Formats: sequence, C-alpha cells, structure tokens
Amino acid sequence: MAPKWQDLADRLAAEIRRGDFAPGQHLPHIRDLVAAGEGSKATVHTAYKALEAQGLVTSSRGHGTIVRPHGPVRPVRLVSKRVVLREFTRDDVDDVLAIIGDDKVTAWLSFDSRNRDQAIAMIEGALERAQQEPRTEYYLAVTKQGDNRVIGFARISFAGVKAGKLGYAIAAPEWGRGYATDAARALTTFAFTELGLHRISAAIGPENAASIAMVEKLGFTREGVLRDHVFTNGSWRDSILYSVLEHEWQA
Repeated sequence: MAPKWQDLADRLAAEIRRGDFAPGQHLPHIRDLVAAGEGSKATVHTAYKALEAQGLVTSSRGHGTIVRPHGPVRPVRLVSKRVVLREFTRDDVDDVLAIIGDDKVTAWLSFDSRNRDQAIAMIEGALERAQQEPRTEYYLAVTKQGDNRVIGFARISFAGVKAGKLGYAIAAPEWGRGYATDAARALTTFAFTELGLHRISAAIGPENAASIAMVEKLGFTREGVLRDHVFTNGSWRDSILYSVLEHEWQA
C-alpha cells in the first residue's frame, strides 16, 4: 500500500494534468488540506514536495504554484534519414509494450521485460521528466518516416559535467534496417550541437555484437569493462563502456 502522501500527490498530479488547475494558480494551502482530512501537515508537505520534484509546481511553502501545463516544456522532434524522434504520448502504450515486453529486446537492455502497467509508468515518467526545468533527460520515441507508430526509443540522460549517457532500443521485427544507427546518430548530434555536451557514453552488454558494431561505426571508442554493471534476467552482467567526445564526432 502506498503511503498517504503518495496517494495525495498522485491525485493532485492527475488533477493538474487534467487541467483542474490553471498554470499560475495556487494549490490549496497545506492547512486547508489538513483541515479537510487529507493527512497531517507533514503528509501534505511531502506530497507537495513530490509534485515539485516532478516539475508540476514550484514553491512548497504552504502552497504550490503550477508553473506549466502538462506536456513538454520544449517539445523535441528530430528528423533524420530513416526515422523521426519525438516526445512520447499516452497513445504510445501498446507500441511501447510491444518493445519492452519482448524478451528478445530486453535480453540486451538493463531491465527485464515489463508489463502494461510498467509501460504506462515508463511513458508517464518520460512525460514528467520532460517538463522539468532545466531538463536533464531526453527520452524520445523512435518512429519511421511517415509513420507515427513507435518502433523504438532513444535516450540521452545527463551524467556529470557536460556529459550524457546514450541508450536505445528498437522493436525486434525492425532489427537490421539501420533504425537504431539513425536514431543514435540523430540524438548524439542533437546532444553535441544543441545541448552543448562534451562527452557521450554508451554501456553495452559484451554479447551484444550488433550494438557494439553500431557504436564503433558511429565513431565511439571503447574505454573498458564495467564489471557486474547491471542486474537483469536473474544475474549480474558486465557492460563494455564506449564514449565519443565533441571534437571527435562526425555526424
């Protein structure tokens, strides 16, 4: 059972996204929610802090102020030779589940196959983090040119000073067609030219020959092995660390 503050935060977050509160409008004062039986002062304060961490409100001193409507602050759309990278939407759940619910795909990822609820949570998390200011992650859906159906995803998350971590996955039926290469190239170029990053790394399972060949083709350099880097499919797995620096990158 979720703690009371979490239930309150989830309900308020849903109301904010539904439009029950307009941008700039104040949430109820903490004392008013306490008087209404929503919990103790600490419970309500913790719920408001959770909303602040999600980027939905600012200032938790007694009340929160909604700083933006639901949706990415700066929607990103990257068009490359074969694919388009765009922000996720809630309508992508079935497509996402077909990817992260497939053992053939997750065998190469850092997590086990996920169910529909977890696919929904993944999209909701991506949408929430896309609203944060400053934004520290670009988790984008991969689609084919002229087709809005999601066939994969690509992600850059900030890690250190002007550094980012690259991740990607493509649906198994679409393997071998260059979509992952195109998506990784487009997102890495975006990270260097638009986000001002200096270094991008990728951690790949030692047996993932296709992914290793892909990053080497893109100009990434092998740095070494991260021992027991991830726990997935019931066991620890090493990762081979690759990186590319801004001055080395050739789009």
